[in-house]
Amino acid sequence: MKYCFLLLMSLVISLSLHAQDQDTGYVNIHADPRLALVVKKPATNKVFVGKTRGFRVQIYNGNDRKKASQAKLDFMRQFPGIRSYLVYNNPQFRVRVGDFTSRKGASDLYNKVSGSFNPCMIVPDIVNISNKNKPKDKPKETTEEEDDDQ
Repeated sequence: MKYCFLLLMSLVISLSLHAQDQDTGYVNIHADPRLALVVKKPATNKVFVGKTRGFRVQIYNGNDRKKASQAKLDFMRQFPGIRSYLVYNNPQFRVRVGDFTSRKGASDLYNKVSGSFNPCMIVPDIVNISNKNKPKDKPKETTEEEDDDQ
């Protein structure tokens, strides 16, 4: 009796396994037509490369979030091309600006900013490195002999 039951169950299970259609039908993809334009565009070079040790100029340090946000907003209005960061280290809010790998670059920004944001200081920090910040190859310098040949 057990063998008959097992045989019957195996037949039922095997029939249920073949219950699905083996049809290879068509697949219709409904996509936005703008997707084709995006696919055709060449990939842009990513600006962000990585992080390294560097320097930033700190323009605000205090425990008032509204003042920190206002300092960041004022800086962004005066210097729209320079990145600014609002950092919270309990219990202080800090606004730091710029991504410089050398103290000299941070010092140049410090001289521009120190009149508007007081007190400010140069602080070491982990900064973002981008393709824009990478030094490019210097153009070839011509010597006097090469100039005479032309």
